[in-house]
Amino acid sequence: MSASDKNYYEIMQVDELAESAVITAAYKALAAKYHPDRNASADATRRMQALNEAYEVLSDPHKRADYDRQRPLRRNGQPNGYPQPAASAHASLTDARLRERFERMAQRIREVQEKSLQQIQAVQDRSAQQIRDIQERAAQQVKAVQDQAAQQIREIQQRTAEQIRSIQEGL
Repeated sequence: MSASDKNYYEIMQVDELAESAVITAAYKALAAKYHPDRNASADATRRMQALNEAYEVLSDPHKRADYDRQRPLRRNGQPNGYPQPAASAHASLTDARLRERFERMAQRIREVQEKSLQQIQAVQDRSAQQIRDIQERAAQQVKAVQDQAAQQIREIQQRTAEQIRSIQEGL
């Protein structure tokens, strides 16, 4: 039996549209149930091997895509093995699932965008406050330097005036 003849989704007990996190969780649960160290049944080893094989394919996005491309023409020469009208019904069900999944993803994207915008706004607000603080400290430092320079100029003027008086008195 080739890999394309096995239904890995059925082995993993997940839907064909299951996300990788769901597949991983299903694998862990089934591995705990069927691992030969924990399960004494005669088919535990066989089930665990099938589970490992299914997980190896479904957990790797490239292998899963290859597997999914091979699956459509497996039974009776029809997509997914169903006669054409059933395939259309299956397609509409798949389309509905895809639309639902798309809507969930779109909602999640909107939530992430909103959160990102809030975080950006918070960073901008903090940055603006830090710039105001830096500007205020710089203005205080400039004022202190100006005051110190003005004081030094007054002292120089005072000494110069005293020296001029001293020279004038000596003449």
